[in-house]
Amino acid sequence: MARKRTRPALAGLAAVIAAGLVAAGVVLTTERSGDDPDPGSGSTATTATDAAQVPGEVTVTIPREGPDLPGADVLDQCRSSSRQVVARYDTAALGEVVLQCGTSAQGYEHIRVRHTRDWQDVLAGHGSRDWDDAMLTAVQTALGSPRDGYPADAGDGKVCFAAPMRFDDGSRPDDEPFVKVIVSATTDRVITAYPTREDGC
Repeated sequence: MARKRTRPALAGLAAVIAAGLVAAGVVLTTERSGDDPDPGSGSTATTATDAAQVPGEVTVTIPREGPDLPGADVLDQCRSSSRQVVARYDTAALGEVVLQCGTSAQGYEHIRVRHTRDWQDVLAGHGSRDWDDAMLTAVQTALGSPRDGYPADAGDGKVCFAAPMRFDDGSRPDDEPFVKVIVSATTDRVITAYPTREDGC
């Protein structure tokens, strides 16, 4: 008799557990669908509005007008020292990170030599800001409020930060929708920053 009573009890318990698992699966699926981007959208298919709706993600907004960054007084000091600080940023992952005047290998000078054209191209048709206005604004947002999952290890003691980018008119160019900032994890200095259409580091 005891065996006959145990089987129905076990069957009932199994049914309750199965129902709980199904309900949990529905809840997890619902939560995931809100967090994950649309699987059909690649980096070029994502719009500024879509990017702004991803929870926890901040979009770099480049204003059409504003101060000339970093300013002539800062750049004048670069003539005397490559270690002169152009900007300081607070990051959750590394603490304070600096952008120095730098050299052709890192810092503002590297970005100027290697990526001025990239920044000018992404600014085309979006106001009269200088390339370094956009770059410094983008670096601040990417370091302070990177995309979910960033910063990421970029190898060789480097860390990569990334953020989506748009302009104050609500557009975001299809060909360069993200900004990436590479930082030395050992010296806490910005190595480079550039616009890119690729989402990952």
